[in-house]
Amino acid sequence: PTEAEPEPLLETVMLLLVLSCSLSLLQQPRPPLGLGLRPALLCGRRVAIVMAADEAAAQRAEQADRAAAALAQLPPGLYNRVSFQSGGMKQAYAEEECLVLWEALKACYPTEADALAAVDKNSMTVNPSMNSPSKITETHALLVERFGAGKASEIIMQNPGILTCTAAAVAAQSDDEILGVTALVAKVDENKGKARLLVLGGLLSVVSLAGTGLLARRRDLRARGVFRSSSEDEKLRRIRSN
Repeated sequence: PTEAEPEPLLETVMLLLVLSCSLSLLQQPRPPLGLGLRPALLCGRRVAIVMAADEAAAQRAEQADRAAAALAQLPPGLYNRVSFQSGGMKQAYAEEECLVLWEALKACYPTEADALAAVDKNSMTVNPSMNSPSKITETHALLVERFGAGKASEIIMQNPGILTCTAAAVAAQSDDEILGVTALVAKVDENKGKARLLVLGGLLSVVSLAGTGLLARRRDLRARGVFRSSSEDEKLRRIRSN
């Protein structure tokens, strides 16, 4: 026997049911972009953002604690000179790096007072942006090897800047060249006060000459009637009124 074919009425009902379900789905409002994500996914992202912010805050707090600990071991005011050279720009762990440089530099001098005097002459010796511990230790070892401990100490006292050079660069110079540069730096340092006075005198001379030129120019303009003072304008008004 053959299967009975579906009645036309049943097929029509089923078709209408499918169409009504489809229309009801289409009429539902769509959620805004980004809000259709699963609640669990949104919660996970929020947790990740909060955790990242907490981690960054913890890192900043750690850096602040380490910076304070390093500053406590540095001589008063030493790091301020390094910060001034960098324009006040804050660099991560700069205080700790400055402390490492200071310890390396201090080991090269007979006393801490001598090391502080060297920093006063050239603060780039403890500037992390300009120097490194290897430059200090290796260059000092080279100077001791070539000149002996006593002469090497004299060189770095007169010219602390040599400790900001690499050992390879210093090794390429002859003994006479190293001693000549050291003597020149010492001479400049001795006459630093006189040099400042000369520069100041030169600036004052330039200002004086500029002022004299302006006065001469003003008199010339007055003579040609281009520029007149208020008293001269008053005189002209009186003459014209008469």
